Amino acid sequence: MATIRIKTGPNKGKNYDIPDTPLTVGREENQIIQILDQGVSRAHAEIFRLGEMCFIRDLNSTNGTFVNDVKVTEESLRAGDEMLIGTTVLIFEDQVPLKVSGQGVEFEGEENAKIETTTVELKVDTRGTRAIGKEVQSRNLTLISQAGRILRGERELQAAQEKTVEILCAAIGANQGFLFAIEPGTEKIQPRIVVENEDSGPDRKVSRTIINRVKTSGLPLLTSDATLDERFSLSESVILRKIKSVICAPVHVGERVDGLLYFHSSKMDHALTTEDLELVTSVALQLSMSMASNAQAERTRQRLTGAIRAIAGVLETGDARGQGHTQRVAEYCTAIATQMNLGIDDLRRVRLAALLHDVGKVAVRLANPAATPEQIREQHVEAGERMLTGIEGLDPVLAAIRCHHERADGSGFPNKVKNADMPVIARILIVANAFDDSCTKQGATSPPAKDVLKDMALKGGTEFDDEVIKALVLCYRNGTLYGASAHPLE
Repeated sequence: MATIRIKTGPNKGKNYDIPDTPLTVGREENQIIQILDQGVSRAHAEIFRLGEMCFIRDLNSTNGTFVNDVKVTEESLRAGDEMLIGTTVLIFEDQVPLKVSGQGVEFEGEENAKIETTTVELKVDTRGTRAIGKEVQSRNLTLISQAGRILRGERELQAAQEKTVEILCAAIGANQGFLFAIEPGTEKIQPRIVVENEDSGPDRKVSRTIINRVKTSGLPLLTSDATLDERFSLSESVILRKIKSVICAPVHVGERVDGLLYFHSSKMDHALTTEDLELVTSVALQLSMSMASNAQAERTRQRLTGAIRAIAGVLETGDARGQGHTQRVAEYCTAIATQMNLGIDDLRRVRLAALLHDVGKVAVRLANPAATPEQIREQHVEAGERMLTGIEGLDPVLAAIRCHHERADGSGFPNKVKNADMPVIARILIVANAFDDSCTKQGATSPPAKDVLKDMALKGGTEFDDEVIKALVLCYRNGTLYGASAHPLE
């Protein structure tokens, strides 16, 4: 939600949402944001929406309206912009709600409290494994197998982890289940996954003592009766009614404890058991292997992306206008795809497509050193497709490269493909590429990004996909459009 916050002056701290009708600013009582300041005109300025963008417009005020210390007549607003009206400073804020699973966890208990005799730790036997008969029926073996299939088969690690915690929580009858991540360096513990059953209630109470014990020792732990643990005082009777027994198991990546599986039960007639502890520990080992494999795959992807980025930079050598073009388009694509909540696979594909979309230009130049810019433009799409065809796993990327000069209404080239026949990553690449082209026009002063956005927004639904255009504008407005180089894909 886009809002205006008053930073200084008598109304300091007040917030105003920006609705579909303009927010008026001035000294008179009928102004929505009234500023009682002699330097402010009766009707001084207005703040308004235009599609997904927000603007401030001066209404011929006596002393003017300033955005980031620059006097303006009309100016688009981005997150963090400061507006000076009279002596009052207003800030434009664009709050995008974070979709983080498991916010609001409260740790209870002292850091180094003693754990009583009702607690046992599972010791791993490294001398070998026991043979199991062919006809053995086991809840744990069944669930371990099920978790393994999920972790191997699910494309996105977050989704696989969530499903795994869900089946464990249901299997052992826990009220709540958590997967915590431990940040390298800071060692801060953050909830990554939270699963709750119908009886969990609104509170998310987690024992800091147990968390720290397992994090430090690297060994699984079961507290069979938390009510006998002296870390709880009489003043914590509410907590005692919420937590009966707890299981916590470490998730290792290499030698480091990278995460923690944590479950608790508040049912007085259902304590978690050593069998439950063995199950959770076994699945934690599978999670460890899955996370290690995912980390290795991510490092490989980063190296590949880095190599492709370097090659793309070399291909742009000698083209003054093209220098940095593919990297900028890749950043825009990543920001737009993230704003549209695309999955991690599509994020990677659209970024790769952006880095490779102009690779055909080098093939045209090699085949015809005297090729004109018009010939290169006309031929490079098909030349790039020929170069990349046959490379395993690039089919979705090729589809986007093939379409990066097409238009939603079929007016593009080379194949006159319409919006409905293009994958979403192609529609994103089209918009990102056109945006950078318009911002770096040859032979003319580069137009401001806000003017390019206004022009492209008018073409949403005709030349460009309307949903992608809206996402581009939102990225510009909330400040993420130029920050995609820091995206975790890198």
